[in-house]
Amino acid sequence: MCTPTARDSYERLSLAGQTLPPGFPSPFLFPDGLSSIETLLTNIQGLLKVAIDNARAQEKQVQLEKTELKMELFRERELRETLEKQLAMEQKNRAIIQKRLKKEKKAKRKLQEALEYESKRREQMEQSLKQPSPSDSMRSLNDSLTPEMESDRSSGRTDAERTIQDGRLFLKTAVMY
Repeated sequence: MCTPTARDSYERLSLAGQTLPPGFPSPFLFPDGLSSIETLLTNIQGLLKVAIDNARAQEKQVQLEKTELKMELFRERELRETLEKQLAMEQKNRAIIQKRLKKEKKAKRKLQEALEYESKRREQMEQSLKQPSPSDSMRSLNDSLTPEMESDRSSGRTDAERTIQDGRLFLKTAVMY
């Protein structure tokens, strides 16, 4: 048989001094000499290491998600600012176009009035030419047109000239755009 070593005799001595609470069938020794408390502490340490590693991995994941969210927020902010700038430009363009439209309508109305004035004048001239005594009809025509002509002369140019000039400006602006 095998002779007992110093370790075996030491373990027997320590076991002999151990008193176990009632209900425990044997002392807390394992074949390799570790007690169950030491095993539990080792297991707890292993679990703590795993928990720390998991916490670190989770923290890295949270940081990565934060970074991604910040980038997404930055992109959305840039997109919003770009869209706001575009909206402001579109509103400016709309205001400009509305002003142009208003001016063009006014110029069209003036041209229409000038056309009506000229057509009335032409009709009066044709009527005066058709009448038997040209000198009387010319006098009545001149008398009817004299107050209008005087007001035009005092302003420097006739409505027709102003309207024609406005029409030229209208055509220039319309062609430019």
